[in-house]
Amino acid sequence: MFKTQWNFLFKNKKALIVLLAIALIPAIYCYIYLSAMWNTYGKVDDIPVAIVNDDKSVNFRNKKIAIGKDLTNSLKKKDTFDFKEMSYQKAEKNLQNGNVYMVINIPKDFSQNASTLLSEKPRQMKINYHINSGQNFIVSKIITGGATNINQKVSNYVTTTYSTVILQALNGAQNGMKQAGTVSGEMSNQVNSPQLKAGTAQLSSALLNGVAKLNTISTRNKNADQLSAPISEHLTDINKVPNNGTGMAPFAIALGLYVSGIALETMFDGFDPHKKVTSAFSWWASKASVIGVVGVIQSAILFLTLVRFNNLVVSNQLMLLIELLLGSFLFQSLIFCLSTLLGGIGNWLISIILVTQVVSSGGLYPTQLVNHFSQSMNQWLPMTYLINSLRSTISTNLNIQSDILIMIAMIVFFNTLLLAKFKLSIKHDVINI
Repeated sequence: MFKTQWNFLFKNKKALIVLLAIALIPAIYCYIYLSAMWNTYGKVDDIPVAIVNDDKSVNFRNKKIAIGKDLTNSLKKKDTFDFKEMSYQKAEKNLQNGNVYMVINIPKDFSQNASTLLSEKPRQMKINYHINSGQNFIVSKIITGGATNINQKVSNYVTTTYSTVILQALNGAQNGMKQAGTVSGEMSNQVNSPQLKAGTAQLSSALLNGVAKLNTISTRNKNADQLSAPISEHLTDINKVPNNGTGMAPFAIALGLYVSGIALETMFDGFDPHKKVTSAFSWWASKASVIGVVGVIQSAILFLTLVRFNNLVVSNQLMLLIELLLGSFLFQSLIFCLSTLLGGIGNWLISIILVTQVVSSGGLYPTQLVNHFSQSMNQWLPMTYLINSLRSTISTNLNIQSDILIMIAMIVFFNTLLLAKFKLSIKHDVINI
């Protein structure tokens, strides 16, 4: 029996190829998944970040200060993120659409406030950060850490600048005191009255000069506080995600629907009829009715689970239900189309498409952080459009008309291929009853 079985496999090359292909699935799965995400945090320099520099330069101690310009130029040379300078209106639009993941807004009084830190009324410098965690929850955490580094960079710059100013003031005072000491010594030798009067005036001038240098520095507690923390950070999240579950929901939903489609295809025969058929449409409709009912039931159960048990808050619950239905029909259509048209090879492709969608759809990491192959596959994968649509309904509130239309077009396309397969099967009489 053992020998017979292996002899059959070696004689049936198709079955042998299918088994080998199945054995390759784990290796291909891991290769695609791990190679795409092998060094995502090493590719953060590809994350687009907008800089809006409204800062106006000022003159301070006979020196031009333009901290906003210096900071912008410095950041653009760094490889921390992909910094792009643009107008405020363009930056906010790109943030809303997901074309950038953070906007750094440097106010017009940034350098002006920096020049007051040693005055009687010091003003803290402010940087405004706008993020969109609804677009990608993981990357929002990455760039928030980047904001802290930027604040530290500006703080170091300001501290260095003012340390120089303080040292210059102290040096001026020291010179004044030294001059006063010299005059005092001269006054103690061959001293007379046309000389005492002149020396006294010179001593007074030197002391006043030293005091003037020191008086340029305010020594109140508020000045010390502002020098120790010159930067204040204002972080605004335009589509705040309340928790990790909400942020990951679009990807989890899409993955669950695809896996369900695989399970349905394994358990339900989507091709062989139970009697002689003459109409390809009625044959397709009989199979599609069963598959479609399962899709409706699973979508309804998933909807209730998300809303009632996971407490997922969305602005439009009806749209969420429609997206679940479309996602179910889309993945079912794709999976049954591949398995029906290509048999074992189709089933093999279904598994490969699964892992490709996991890394390329933007559900986990943004496409900027994955490899080039995964980036190029993004627009060709059904899961991309479902995740975009779900993400909009759950958090970003973007227009999803194009995503919905693309999903509908894909459903129609896959089912058209299935219908064509049924027609060819009737024509060539290859139906097993």
